[in-house]
Amino acid sequence: MKFISLSKAGEFPDIPKNILKEEFSLASRAGEGRMGETHLFYRYFINVKYIAWSRIRKAYLRVESGESGEFLLKEFYLMLQLDDESEAKLRFEREENARCILAYLQEHYPQTEIGYRKPR
Repeated sequence: MKFISLSKAGEFPDIPKNILKEEFSLASRAGEGRMGETHLFYRYFINVKYIAWSRIRKAYLRVESGESGEFLLKEFYLMLQLDDESEAKLRFEREENARCILAYLQEHYPQTEIGYRKPR
């Protein structure tokens, strides 16, 4: 497994990979996401993206929909705005998994803004 920071600036200070692996293995699961003690993890194939909870400034659920023939398709994304002004778009198979992470953020990190507001 390769651990990659979601922040373009990286983590400060750089966290040893063995610490991340241990926290990842103990984290509660929500589909592709895992909620660790100090980090949010997102598993994608063999890569694991991560960010410290305290670096997330805003989070919301984005639903994209379309059609494939007769079938309506929906995709769910957890959108994160980080303290370095970068944005992360994490795709989830199920809406309830992304909402579970939003609920965790709201409960444990009340300073994080939850929900989308249109820019003026």
